[in-house]
Amino acid sequence: MPRAHWLIIAIGLALMLFVSLTPDQRRPATVSLLPDAGIEDTGVELGEPDLLLEGAVITQFRRDGSLQYRLHAESIAHYPGIEQTMLVEPRLLLDQGNAAPWELSATRGRILGRSSVLRSGTAAAGTSERSEQVQLDDNVLIHRQRGEERFINLSTSALTLFPEDEYAETDRPVIIDTEAGRTTAANLKADLARGRLLLAAAGDVRVHTTITPEHLP
Repeated sequence: MPRAHWLIIAIGLALMLFVSLTPDQRRPATVSLLPDAGIEDTGVELGEPDLLLEGAVITQFRRDGSLQYRLHAESIAHYPGIEQTMLVEPRLLLDQGNAAPWELSATRGRILGRSSVLRSGTAAAGTSERSEQVQLDDNVLIHRQRGEERFINLSTSALTLFPEDEYAETDRPVIIDTEAGRTTAANLKADLARGRLLLAAAGDVRVHTTITPEHLP
């Protein structure tokens, strides 16, 4: 079953539990997504959310049982008719095994269902279809702490993340700060699994790096 359906599966199960709880029992809520679940179409009218959760946590596991990502949000509203889940103040942790995780946050976001976007970049090698997208908007921040003094902070106004492929991209201007300095660019493609960032110029916006004095040769 495509991974895009796992979210709908877990949310459907959470809905049955949610409606049976008293108002005081309905928060916080935790939803765990496991690889081999299944559910029928709920048939909820287009535009009507079938689930509203506050203080929610969604945990996605890989097929081997290891953690893939964990999503926190102040609120989650799922709309089955359009296969979208709206997020308020999402905070996403992408697990990297023994390496430091990537932490992403934004003012708002949404999870899209099955996508037919075709990619041929490094991060998408051998992948013809991306089944799940997380779109982050407003005050998008990405952080990775690579050691006591080594870090990377990235900020932009919008970002599309493909959690299954650990790939992200934006066509908005980006600012990247590290312990070595600051880089600005017109857009970004990021292979988060390998820690590779592809920055590009566009129009009058160039890729520009400022190195802090202590890192000058």
